[in-house]
Amino acid sequence: MSTTAIDLRALASAADWAAFEALLRRYAATDLDQPATSSIWNDLADLPARYGAPTGGVVLAWSGAEAVGCGAFAATRETSLCEVKRFYLLPAWRGRGLGRALVNAVLRQARAAGYARAGLSTWNHNESGLALYRALGFATVPPFKTHPNPDLVYLGRALDAEDATA
Repeated sequence: MSTTAIDLRALASAADWAAFEALLRRYAATDLDQPATSSIWNDLADLPARYGAPTGGVVLAWSGAEAVGCGAFAATRETSLCEVKRFYLLPAWRGRGLGRALVNAVLRQARAAGYARAGLSTWNHNESGLALYRALGFATVPPFKTHPNPDLVYLGRALDAEDATA
């Protein structure tokens, strides 16, 4: 498997929403850290309300007819700031550079939706995620949402013209 066999595209149909939901349910069942405090359960109750246009968006990674990864963005309480989240790759597709491509695709979509900044949160022990996000220009920012666990790290960065076209 290589990333050249992958098609990254914005969610566009009911079937795409179903593929996104299936990926998130798999993530929740197998890889979700601290499920008791995760907002994923509220998201799954109505994905279009959380990630639908015009304030949100989803990018799916496809290998042929199989959705192998996802990433999304959603509005926050700060008008110009979106939260990028729900990045997930099926285990067989990890470690191949697809995560970077997926994050970049979500950032492009968020910029095209009019956001000036992107924020994210991850656990302080997510070393590979933190390394990727920092390599993509994310830096520590103050919390932009309320969460009960102090081990959550908040990162953010500006979205610029390069994000709209890269």
